[in-house]
Amino acid sequence: MVVHARIRQKSIRCHSCGKMTKCAFNRRITQRELQSGKIVLIGKTGKEVEVNLTDISSKGVGIELSIRALRSCIVRVGDQVQLVCGWNPRLFSGIRFVVRNIKDQKIGLKKINPGEPL
Repeated sequence: MVVHARIRQKSIRCHSCGKMTKCAFNRRITQRELQSGKIVLIGKTGKEVEVNLTDISSKGVGIELSIRALRSCIVRVGDQVQLVCGWNPRLFSGIRFVVRNIKDQKIGLKKINPGEPL
């Protein structure tokens, strides 16, 4: 089966049982691990908002904001932010992130290594 590069999700039918399954395609070079849970995002002004963690990779993190938080414009592309995870405090300890993209409610954060320019 050929799947075009622009397709991120597709329903596929099993040739044996006929069951339909929704598949998500990861087209990144580095592996990302799907995660889920509530974490806190701290914006550049110090404002805190609860967000949903969606995925983690060696280079960054994917999160989702609520519509209300998105409307309040707590973050913009290029902003530096911090994350705090109550259920695993060491997960983001001492790591800074920069907002790389915002699409609808989904936000991509890139990990900033110490001494790395933005």
